[in-house]
Amino acid sequence: MELTPEEFRLFSDYIYSISGILLRESKSYLIKQRLQPIAQRVGCTSFDEFYERIRVGSLPKIEEQIINAITTNETSFFRDGHPFVTFKDHVLPWLGEKIRQRKTRDGLRRGPKVSLWSAGSSTGQEPYSLAMLIGEYALDHRHLGIRKEDFGLLATDISSEALSKAMGGEYTEMEIKRGLSPDRVERYFVKEGDRWVINSAIRIMVDFRQVNLIKPFSMVGGFDVIMCRNVLIYFDHVVKTQMIQQFYHMLSEGGFLILGVTENLHPVPERDEAFEPIRYGKTLFYRKPSGNFV
Repeated sequence: MELTPEEFRLFSDYIYSISGILLRESKSYLIKQRLQPIAQRVGCTSFDEFYERIRVGSLPKIEEQIINAITTNETSFFRDGHPFVTFKDHVLPWLGEKIRQRKTRDGLRRGPKVSLWSAGSSTGQEPYSLAMLIGEYALDHRHLGIRKEDFGLLATDISSEALSKAMGGEYTEMEIKRGLSPDRVERYFVKEGDRWVINSAIRIMVDFRQVNLIKPFSMVGGFDVIMCRNVLIYFDHVVKTQMIQQFYHMLSEGGFLILGVTENLHPVPERDEAFEPIRYGKTLFYRKPSGNFV
């Protein structure tokens, strides 16, 4: 099946409208490669016919299929390394202090005392990496009354296929070898056939949910930490600005926004609601201003 320049424009506009992902002309091969199998599966012999059937609404659940096909789920456990070291050394102690303060203030109120969000969690390696660090921190600080149940951890993605794999918690040998130490593999995984399955103690720490970040998402809750790594690179300035403004209002005072190592907040215009860049060695995080940082 050939993809003409006009058909590329129609499909790229459609993909942008449903996902916010901006595909330039150099990515025409991506649309052809990933959408042709779907088109053929529904009986279309050309991209023109496929687009027309999408336009008239004759293909149920086609939006979800296209999102699953076009999204990139490149990830790994403890990806890039140093952001997770910084999270462990600087962010977790701040969260631990928040937990102690909120327990004192809220008395016997049940439920998590701090909340974290992995936005764009793909197949689950990122939130499970956070869960491991949180569990280890809670174990080391149990004498201070800190428990892993004090941490609420939400993980979201636009792709239903990625979320299904994440919730299953099953990974290949190659995926396990990317970012995990032998000690953590032994502690947190069980080998079942040719797959590695994460243990239930880690799995139950993460609440997975499908969220499309180009739609209003502030209703998912308020957070002390938002990790949105290697997501903004797929969006244009308009969508990126809308997302960052929502992140700002969803974060508690002093809360952290953690982006990918190649991402930053530019060229989002300066606003009164501006994040403060905080650098820890090689790691740059963004923090919502507070009158008193712990």
